Amino acid sequence: MGFQAAALEILVLAVAGLVLLWDLASPGGRARGNGPYVLACVGLGALFVASFFVTAPASLTDAFVLDGFALYVKRILLASALLAIVGMGPYLKARGSGGRSAEAIVLLLFSTVGAMALVSARELLTLFVAFELVSLPLYVLTALEKERRSSPEGALKVFLFGSVSSAILLLGIGFLFAATGTTFWMQVAAWPHDRLVGLGAALVLVGFGFKIAIFPFSLWVPDTYQAAPAPVVAFLSVAPKAAAVAALFRLVFELFGPAGVGIKSWLVLLSAITMTVGNLLALRQQDLKRLLAFSGIAQIGYVLAALAAGTPMAAGLALFYFVAYLVSNAGAFLVVAALETAGEAPTLHGARRLVRRSPALAASMLVFLLSLGGIPFVLGFWGKMYVFLAAAQAGLYGLVFLGAVLAVVALFYYLSVARLMFMSTDDGPDVPVAAPLLAAIVVCALVAGIGGLLPQRLVNSALSAAETITVPSSR
Repeated sequence: MGFQAAALEILVLAVAGLVLLWDLASPGGRARGNGPYVLACVGLGALFVASFFVTAPASLTDAFVLDGFALYVKRILLASALLAIVGMGPYLKARGSGGRSAEAIVLLLFSTVGAMALVSARELLTLFVAFELVSLPLYVLTALEKERRSSPEGALKVFLFGSVSSAILLLGIGFLFAATGTTFWMQVAAWPHDRLVGLGAALVLVGFGFKIAIFPFSLWVPDTYQAAPAPVVAFLSVAPKAAAVAALFRLVFELFGPAGVGIKSWLVLLSAITMTVGNLLALRQQDLKRLLAFSGIAQIGYVLAALAAGTPMAAGLALFYFVAYLVSNAGAFLVVAALETAGEAPTLHGARRLVRRSPALAASMLVFLLSLGGIPFVLGFWGKMYVFLAAAQAGLYGLVFLGAVLAVVALFYYLSVARLMFMSTDDGPDVPVAAPLLAAIVVCALVAGIGGLLPQRLVNSALSAAETITVPSSR
């Protein structure tokens, strides 16, 4: 098998290399036209289609595996990167940063490779290196518009929080190695769970908490999202989280076990707090990026409910949830990118009367908001309902009740944006949208809308993918 397990990562790196060569070959060393975008989009699109013909399982030693679970998440990551790059083109040109397009695309592709490696990691140091490969390019991408005063500050915050999380994660890995003498998951899993293993597991969980923005480790999220370019946030808010949550599922299932070393009770507590804080803080936001940032924190709380349920079915439903989250959240940030490209501030006021200024943007944003809010029958509704169903089947009725109440609370801030878009008496200039960006937004809206009417195929494929997670026989 060998390198077949890492074929998709190698090919994404090849696309990044081609973009670099294109940039170097351009007059003056700077790619001017749409070449880098076209090259990256065609490459990622081809890889997304090719991923359906990849054979799994395959492994590259015991440290790196490609199973159905990893392959499913990698498709989400490829789609997320593709959407972000489509949004980057018109955004960077309109804001005078078009000369950095090739660098931005290459950095985003490197981060995608790290995220893809993360979901295949089955060895603790491989996991750590993959985490760093995801994070380091994103620190630079956050400060891409360095002329803006808030960009360096947002980049510094994510860098500091990222560095702390890496240190804590590495410390946890060190404790696990000290207790078991190995960093390979299946060997650690066979080791008796004692206090040192429990301490290592807790620190690893805290390290993950920073990476996927679980409260109280999510303080960097609103400021960083506000500072970063909107297309970068469309990627940052979905891909690293999807990869880290998938890695956390694999870690919990294959290494610790949902009931092992007291993890389940912590997951229930973190889920409840994250859902509550994210939704309540989103209520007061006037900036669309900050609103969607707090909303994203709350959405991670819902996913943690599925993780706390600790069943393969819950893992599959969490994968389905992330498909809904991808098209809804990335789509919403692409709408914000379109507003910023047109010169509007990314605030609630900037979305006023959008139905007249750009009917397609307004209709698409409405679908995204309804999906994020869990309104029937949009894709996000089924995502939330199935996650709650998995938690209820695991006996977590209190968590399900809290999640349902908070989902109703969330409707207030989602629908307040919709009210301004459709019912505001204030008006503004038209919002022209570049054709590729509008196409990406409309595709996301169609998937969220039509997928909500016909969700069963997506659910079945996610459940089949989750069945490939290996649970050690010793447990």
